[in-house]
Amino acid sequence: MPEENHDVHAVRAARNQTLFREVNERVKDVNEPFGDAVAPPDWVCECADPTCIEKITMSMEDYEALRSDPRHFAVAPHESHVFFEVEGVVTRTERYWIVEKVGTAGAVATADQS
Repeated sequence: MPEENHDVHAVRAARNQTLFREVNERVKDVNEPFGDAVAPPDWVCECADPTCIEKITMSMEDYEALRSDPRHFAVAPHESHVFFEVEGVVTRTERYWIVEKVGTAGAVATADQS
């Protein structure tokens, strides 16, 4: 893939994932007052596929830890949810994987978090 096309793809992927992150921030806001009184919430898969409708289960604490790095996103635990040209898997669990945006995508994800 030519570098210019790669950058366009990387920006689009990061922006798609940032949108899903915003949805999950609303899930957090709704669930936070309940703390441990309810089961861990379902979160929206934050993969770069704008048509993805997968849900993932993660504790509020794990979600908070995920958000500590703006380049990190939670995705469904399968390689089809990882866009290896713009991210790598940094954590694998049974319920979700954490991917880290790299290069242009990482810069966009970091800027969008500001």
